[in-house]
Amino acid sequence: MKNIRIIKTGVDVSRILQQLKQYPEDWGCQKNVVDVEQLDPTEFIVTADVLQLIMGGIETENQYVGNTEICIQTPAYDKHTEILNYLKKYFKKLRRCGFLALPVGEEVGFHIDEGTYYLSKDRYHLSIQGKYEYSVGDETIIIEPGTLFWFNNKLEHRAVNVGNNVRITFVFDVPHHKKNL
Repeated sequence: MKNIRIIKTGVDVSRILQQLKQYPEDWGCQKNVVDVEQLDPTEFIVTADVLQLIMGGIETENQYVGNTEICIQTPAYDKHTEILNYLKKYFKKLRRCGFLALPVGEEVGFHIDEGTYYLSKDRYHLSIQGKYEYSVGDETIIIEPGTLFWFNNKLEHRAVNVGNNVRITFVFDVPHHKKNL
């Protein structure tokens, strides 16, 4: 495959998952939930959700975030050290990144990451929980938890949760470099 490249399988993500369970309030949608304690900690959410650690920023009101290099650490950044410590072993400079959750049977439809920001970045996923089908261009693969992979986000790509749990993956960008994994 040329548009999806498996870097590593069998990554022990248990400590990353444990830290996610420790801070359920960091998820975007859960901030609107009246009683977080009522949620099943193995499910995290009932709809697609995001927990950003480094997000994009803009300088002017009408600027498109995909056309800026601004990266802002969120308050959750300092709490989720397990994922950051793991990635620092392989990547020197982490840019925009966050956890994405997708309910069972749901799909993130085909899309392309557009904007000048993406032209000089490589995009990776580290699968944390759940099983999902990932498609890039005309290539499709099943991703299991503990899989680290690169993909060409300049082509149409999508994810479908085909497992029995909420899919949680960590999506991250690093500056393009020939020595990237």
